[in-house]
Amino acid sequence: EAEALARRLRELERRHEKTCEEVFRVQRQALFMKSERQAAEDGLGRAQQQLREARDEARRLRELHGQAEDSARLVRERDRKITELSKEVFRLKEALNALPTSEGSPKSPPNTATLQARIRELEEKLEETEVRHSKVVTLYRSHLLYAVQ
Repeated sequence: EAEALARRLRELERRHEKTCEEVFRVQRQALFMKSERQAAEDGLGRAQQQLREARDEARRLRELHGQAEDSARLVRERDRKITELSKEVFRLKEALNALPTSEGSPKSPPNTATLQARIRELEEKLEETEVRHSKVVTLYRSHLLYAVQ
């Protein structure tokens, strides 16, 4: 009976050791899983932050794109105005050149003086428009460069 109890005790000790080993293995695995979970949560946090930053950047780029489109529209409008003014100046110069000149009279006909004044006015307006156009083109280019960067 003592020997049976001793065997039973050894069997229980062996089972106890196996159980302790199993508990230790499960604890170690749980700790490993916990560290993996923490790493995954950290990675998720970084990914969410990158997503927020990417969305912010996309929004900023959309705004810059809108500004660039507005600038392009202004440039096209300025080009159109410059073209119209150039055509008007050309027509007026042609009309002025087509007028007969009176060599004997010291005064120019009133129509010629009016046309010359109108030509000067349109040339000044053309120069002013070209300066504004140049500024708009510069702004447009800077927006495009900024958007590309």
